[in-house]
Amino acid sequence: MRSSTRVLLAFGTGLMLAGAVAPAWAQEATLTFRFNDPDQEQMRAALDQFEKANPDIKVELERMAWKDARDQFLREAAVSTGPDVVHIAFVWAKEFGEAGAVLPLADSLEQSPPPNGLDDFIAMDLATGNDGSIYALPWTTDTWAMVYRTDLLEEAGIDKLPETWEELKDTSAKIHEATGKSGFMFPAGSSASGTLWFLANYYWWSNGEALVERKEDGSFGMDLTAADVTEAMDYFKSYLDDGEMPTSMLGVSDWADPAIIRGLVEGQNAIGIMPPNTFQAVLDAYAAAHPGEKLPFVSGPVPKGSETRATHLGGRMLAINANTENPEAAWKLVRFLAEEEIFTDYYTTQFPAQRSLLEEIEFAPEMEGYAEQLMHARSWGAYADGPAPIGAMWNAVGRGFGAALSGQRTTAEAGEEVVETVGKMLADGQ
Repeated sequence: MRSSTRVLLAFGTGLMLAGAVAPAWAQEATLTFRFNDPDQEQMRAALDQFEKANPDIKVELERMAWKDARDQFLREAAVSTGPDVVHIAFVWAKEFGEAGAVLPLADSLEQSPPPNGLDDFIAMDLATGNDGSIYALPWTTDTWAMVYRTDLLEEAGIDKLPETWEELKDTSAKIHEATGKSGFMFPAGSSASGTLWFLANYYWWSNGEALVERKEDGSFGMDLTAADVTEAMDYFKSYLDDGEMPTSMLGVSDWADPAIIRGLVEGQNAIGIMPPNTFQAVLDAYAAAHPGEKLPFVSGPVPKGSETRATHLGGRMLAINANTENPEAAWKLVRFLAEEEIFTDYYTTQFPAQRSLLEEIEFAPEMEGYAEQLMHARSWGAYADGPAPIGAMWNAVGRGFGAALSGQRTTAEAGEEVVETVGKMLADGQ
């Protein structure tokens, strides 16, 4: 939130000479928009269009990695700084609202509602705090899927995608043995808001378990034992222990880290798991490096566990800093960013969070795995409704898995710590 308001003096020289009017004053607002995805160039182009349509508002674009975004904004908001408009995960809206970090949007929605109303937006439950206030506008939605290098699968003699977690491990091992390349490669670092949170929950959900559950009496508790957590840690640690994934991945936490993208583009690893915009970055980078060649990639659903296959219904929201000096201009920017043209002309790697716009999507062949996985995506449910902020549990699980995968703790020790830490969060918040 920099130089939030500038007052510009405009001299109407000709009119002054004619003695017709006094000097005119014009208010110009300067907003800061913090954006966390890699599509910075495209988003800048969209903001340029916004500025043309709104010459009294300038927008400075900031970029921040997702792994740092939550904690950084909460620190800034606590001392009345930070961007005017902030790009947040679905699951942060309640926490940010209840912390007083973002504005309730009731007044803005009443004065200038979205054209198709709030019912057109998915995940409004996640945008609404326990006090009934709406703290953010859902912007995009997605889920994660597996992505594969088809040429490496073929080289290893594999003619079908793995269906289960066990088959994924077997496929990864065969690829490594036959090609010398990495099989399944994922970010295994423990920094805040890292990727291991998603992998752990997909594994648990597919096996009919969950970190948080709502009990029959309405209270919240854990649906996992330390042994359950340890089992998941052992599974993902086996990729490192068996040499199918380089230990350098212990220093990578972000699913869009250049090491992940570069590894797939250069064929150093055969399998990944990521949201659609990261996969699109892989496809674009390969096409740029190999113009005219067929893309050697395919996406597929996440493996089944004992009961199902599952990922989260994810997405992004837009929120307004509670400390902004320009709430009206900030809401005008939020409304603009939710328009259809943003998704058709600029932010094309994301799916809109509006039902009316989702119906218009046609999936490219490489993206068909995402279309299939969307049918198996679930909300965070009790995680979002419970007393412990998802962001805090995310960090605790990430630290625990990171410590186990790196060998700083045994998986049994780390599993017990995760259960103890999250269990205390849930108990303290009730």
